[in-house]
Amino acid sequence: MLRVALRRMLWAIPTLFGISLVVFFVTTLIPDPAASGLTTLLQLDRVDRPAASILAARRRAHFLDLPRFVNPHPEDVESKAQADVEALVLGLPTSPSGEDPAEELARLGGAALPYVLPELEKRKPADRGKVMIALAPVAERMGFTGTRFEDPDEASRFWARFWEDRALDFTGPAVQRAVNRIAHEETTLRVRDILEVDTFALGDLVRNIEEADDNVTMRRLTGLASHVSGHHVVLSEDASVAEVRRLKADWHEWWFVHREDYVAIEGSSRIAARFLDTRYGKWILRATGGRMGLSSRDGEPIADKLLRRAPLTFALTFLSLILSYALAIPLGVIAAARRGEAVDLLLAALLFALYSLPTFWVAEMLAHAFAAGSLSVTLPGAHVAYSRTSFILAVFALSLGSIALLSRYERASLLEVLRQDYIRTARAKGVPAYRVLVVHALRNALMPVVTLAGMQLPTSFGGAFVVEEVFRLPGLGYETLRAVEAHDTAWLTTVLLLLSVVAMVGLIITDVAAGALDPRVRDIMLARAGDQRS
Repeated sequence: MLRVALRRMLWAIPTLFGISLVVFFVTTLIPDPAASGLTTLLQLDRVDRPAASILAARRRAHFLDLPRFVNPHPEDVESKAQADVEALVLGLPTSPSGEDPAEELARLGGAALPYVLPELEKRKPADRGKVMIALAPVAERMGFTGTRFEDPDEASRFWARFWEDRALDFTGPAVQRAVNRIAHEETTLRVRDILEVDTFALGDLVRNIEEADDNVTMRRLTGLASHVSGHHVVLSEDASVAEVRRLKADWHEWWFVHREDYVAIEGSSRIAARFLDTRYGKWILRATGGRMGLSSRDGEPIADKLLRRAPLTFALTFLSLILSYALAIPLGVIAAARRGEAVDLLLAALLFALYSLPTFWVAEMLAHAFAAGSLSVTLPGAHVAYSRTSFILAVFALSLGSIALLSRYERASLLEVLRQDYIRTARAKGVPAYRVLVVHALRNALMPVVTLAGMQLPTSFGGAFVVEEVFRLPGLGYETLRAVEAHDTAWLTTVLLLLSVVAMVGLIITDVAAGALDPRVRDIMLARAGDQRS
């Protein structure tokens, strides 16, 4: 059975891939209200340039500036720097990316210098001067003073001397050593080494920020990274553990979004970038990397929110399923054993009434009938407090509909088994009725009900979302409804993919359980696995 389970898990991979395509497509249709509002203002010419920059930043953060599935011409720092130089030389107001070429070149900073400075000697003096003047903010950010960068000739002489002296510092190993040294201990000279390569050091700075384990080092590294990048997120002196995790996630997310602005794509990486430097590719990289980004609703890391919220929802769902089966199976057995009698008819009427009641209505009635207890508890791993009474009532409300459905399935299945020849043979041999029912019939009658658990799991999760809202339980459902209100697509896509994985695992578990209950099913599964191997 282990082999069968592993085979099912392998088949689940392409299934999840297809699910991810559907989820991605659906979430791309969700509008961003902030972006929509800014777009309207821009169309009416009622907004200045900063608002346009905000809109561009929001589009960039959601990768709306990228194609959906295939990127025939992935951009990197080299292509952007060269395009900016051409736009400056030709006097164009914007670069191909839509930004002011001088502003974009200044933002790229030191990461663009290896692709700009060596090529300027081929340009005419007048054209070279335009580019040198555009690099003035980069020199100021590096801390160079005393040069009149508004003078093309003086700026050209400065950058020529600079590249002769510092060209060897613009290499990966040199920058990695410089960042590692300053992470170990700060000195004026080491700070200077980082400032003079500017954004070329951003990749190593972010990596060391994520690996740093003390606040002093993190404040030092975040200060330098903020200075060269303009992304002003610095650790405070009295930062808590949660603030440290949030800062690391913020820098990771920022680098994930802006990495191509500061890194050149070469060799096989350029081929991969055709598919990964897309909206879908970025989405998949986030999901498979375990870093789902930041919630656009409150800026918190999605991974941290999942760790806090998911245990409560999983506990609510699985406890409700356990309660449903614990009550439904005995009720189904009683109804089948007393078929056509008053007990059977009474159970049928009662269960039909329960099945007809909407889950949200049952939850509302229970919430009003029983006041939430004042005693609060914390589920291990959830790190969120909630009322114990509310949780118990939520489990009960979520179980009622499943109890009605499962018990009727169990009754029908048991009646079918009781008509089998081996049951009549057991009765003819004088086996007691309760033994025939429980020992001989019940095991085979459980098969359809156990199989139904895999399909019942997604339904229970959907009901849990509603119940959490009614009882104000801080689980995935409560957070998801808030995300729907705020159009937080990052959270919605993550939760949808998580629930898809849970549903797939549930189906695999039910298949294995069916094989364990019925040797005939197990033999069929093993035979199919053997035929496929042959």
